[in-house]
Amino acid sequence: MGTATSAAVKYPSFVKIVEVGPRDGLQNEKTVVSTEDKVKLINLLSEAGLSSIEATSFVSPKWVPQMADNAEVLRAITRKEGVSYPVLTPNIKGFGNAVAAGAEEVAIFGAASEAFSQKNINCSIEESLERFRPVCDKAESLGIRVRGYVSCVLGCPYQGSVDPSAVAAVAEKMLEMGCYEVSLGDTIGVGNPASTLAMLEAAKQVVPVDRLAVHFHDTYGQALSNTLIALQEGISVVDSSVAGLGGCPYASGASGNVATEDMLYMLHGLGIQTGVNLHKVMAAGEFITNLLGRPTYSKVAVALGQNMGSTSSKKQRSSSTAGSASGAGASGVRAQITSKDKAILDLKNARDRLKKYQSRLDIEANQLHDTAKRLLQSGKRDRAKLALKLKKYKEQQMQQADEHLIQVLGMLDTVEWETQQLQVFEGLKAGNSILNAIHKEMTVEAVEDLMLETEEAQATANEISRIIGGSLTVEDEDAVLTELAEIEKLEADALAVAMPEAPTTLEPADISVDVAATVDGGVKTKTRTVKKKEAVAILG
Repeated sequence: MGTATSAAVKYPSFVKIVEVGPRDGLQNEKTVVSTEDKVKLINLLSEAGLSSIEATSFVSPKWVPQMADNAEVLRAITRKEGVSYPVLTPNIKGFGNAVAAGAEEVAIFGAASEAFSQKNINCSIEESLERFRPVCDKAESLGIRVRGYVSCVLGCPYQGSVDPSAVAAVAEKMLEMGCYEVSLGDTIGVGNPASTLAMLEAAKQVVPVDRLAVHFHDTYGQALSNTLIALQEGISVVDSSVAGLGGCPYASGASGNVATEDMLYMLHGLGIQTGVNLHKVMAAGEFITNLLGRPTYSKVAVALGQNMGSTSSKKQRSSSTAGSASGAGASGVRAQITSKDKAILDLKNARDRLKKYQSRLDIEANQLHDTAKRLLQSGKRDRAKLALKLKKYKEQQMQQADEHLIQVLGMLDTVEWETQQLQVFEGLKAGNSILNAIHKEMTVEAVEDLMLETEEAQATANEISRIIGGSLTVEDEDAVLTELAEIEKLEADALAVAMPEAPTTLEPADISVDVAATVDGGVKTKTRTVKKKEAVAILG
């Protein structure tokens, strides 16, 4: 493989990006994305030039509800030539479902931390890997490629630091089981360049560098720095997530993966080829963050989006300037954090840290108990006694942690209750202010005047109704009867005028007809006599 050179440091000339946004990015999102939109996101990423896109996960929907439509998504995507669409399979059942849905590449996973393995899948690292052996064997028989993930390679939420040799051992085991490539994941994003270098040096001793990939979360803002170290160590495959989506549902505090947009910007700036179009990836990122109703976590997308005046950048600017003034619930706008919010957040963080500390102490106490048993079996009673003393000390620490946790939980409950009371008080105060404002406009005098006007208007209306529909006085009745008698007399007089009788038949007598003629501009009437048949003709 060729190399790109920058400041006397050699980097790979080409880096393959494995896009994990549709699976690792979405699995911990509370907003459920529809099957149609998941398919559209994957297709957008395919069009951007990405050659490997982790499409979904065939885990139980009980544990990861976001992935419940795994088969529908895998069947509906538009498969582009030269692009692989791996899926995560936790066991042989998940593998079978994935194959039935058309999977051509799968991924398995194991932890470099015993504590994480126990908390996550309730078994040891060795047992977890053995569970995947049937998957690898079946995949090999079907010609399906298998990719391996090692989690917690730079730190564990339950046990703290992780020995690089443990990472190397798991990676070597996965390679031996048949994985074509092993991705080393900083699941909770606690790594730094120094710890990354130590981990990679250990892994490279047992796994060829061209069979390794890296997978960094950006909890502490170290993901790109750690990637740079990996590139310098010869790694040429990196995992990333569009818009910086991601987290781990089983690792409290883990933030998103390194953003694909930021990764591309750094790689292209180093002169490294990727075959991926940055702006098309940004468009895919804008699509999914708009659906989720939140800004992108990619700094590059924010910066370039502002220059282009994109929707997502406008939301970013709005969230940075509007604060809480635009109201809670506005898309892309973050509410201002108050001192009360900060106190509650600190208490919750303290609670989570104590719980993790308790879990670690519990694991260590159990390990010391097992150690004491082994030492007794081998006849080393004094050392077994020392192990039990240490176990007792761990149990005392657990008891102290319990007491601290009770105090923290009590304080958290008190603060949250007082905060609720304060909100009620502020609501009552706001309501009182509104009532006072209303009362200033609606004074007692104004109400009394309005009531008097209303009473007068009602009295007038009642009088009108009484006059129209009520009974008349005696005087009114006499006047009405007199007027009625006058009208009847006029009608009788009109009927008494003599009218000529109308003939019932036409006798053969002459009929006089008046004929009008104009004489000297005036009208002169002339009468002439016609016979019956002529009159009939005229009338007809």
